[in-house]
Amino acid sequence: MSKHRSEANSSSQVKTQKRRNVFLPVLIILLGLAVLLYPVIATQWNNAAQQEAAARYEQFYDSLPEEDKTASFQEAQQYNADRSQGPILDPWLARVSEDNTDYQDYLKVLDASDAMARLVVPSAQVDLPVYHGTAEDTLEHGVGHLYGSDLPVGGIGTHSVLTAHTGLTNATLFDDLENVKEGDAIYVQVSGEVLKYQVFDTEIVLPEETEGLAPRSDIDMLTLITCTPYGINSHRLLVHAERVPMDANEMIDAPGFTWQWWMWALMAAALAVLIALVWWITKQSRSQRSELEND
Repeated sequence: MSKHRSEANSSSQVKTQKRRNVFLPVLIILLGLAVLLYPVIATQWNNAAQQEAAARYEQFYDSLPEEDKTASFQEAQQYNADRSQGPILDPWLARVSEDNTDYQDYLKVLDASDAMARLVVPSAQVDLPVYHGTAEDTLEHGVGHLYGSDLPVGGIGTHSVLTAHTGLTNATLFDDLENVKEGDAIYVQVSGEVLKYQVFDTEIVLPEETEGLAPRSDIDMLTLITCTPYGINSHRLLVHAERVPMDANEMIDAPGFTWQWWMWALMAAALAVLIALVWWITKQSRSQRSELEND
């Protein structure tokens, strides 16, 4: 009887060890898959949050009385008309001190909500809130308006410059700005108004080459700027657009979720690993059943 009990205990220990031999590799592989897919999940989570912030901006201004929206828009136009003209500097090389009266006055314009505007670029899969300034924490959550350029409310002779990151590990932002081409539409929603711009030029320049950010007296201009090449960031990509009329029944074509090539690649790799894991678990399970039957 003692012998049978010993054999039973030995058999139980072998089964437990075999389960561990399966469980531990599976656990390690699943943890690896979680790490592999984290950039995709984090990026899509942040993209959704940023698009939601842009939608909240639209909803907020839709709820305001017309006179409040008009007053806000006109105040921004007056700010552009009154502000002193100075050199426009690269948003990443030159940080403006926020501890001065002029900058604090700037923050009080278009301040009814957290964002000052909403930017939609269908060909770049962009639907983002626009915030005051280009501080690092601002650019992690959306588009920054470059202080020193005109506020994005339009007007002949004005030039608004908006900037966002490319190549963040947890958000798309301006990653697809390089896909924008001449003739593409850009929309700015601000204080209940929708301004349409049409791209007329793109250029790649060095950070210190800021001539393209200066206003032109004959047109209403908008420039989007980001770092390039992807992951190197030695140059700046500038997308220049000119204000054009909205068509009578034109609607903003806001993009939905953005899936980039690297996301598909990681998802495909994770799926391949998962299929291989299921095959391996199935094989181990059959092997253990076969051993039990033979015993």
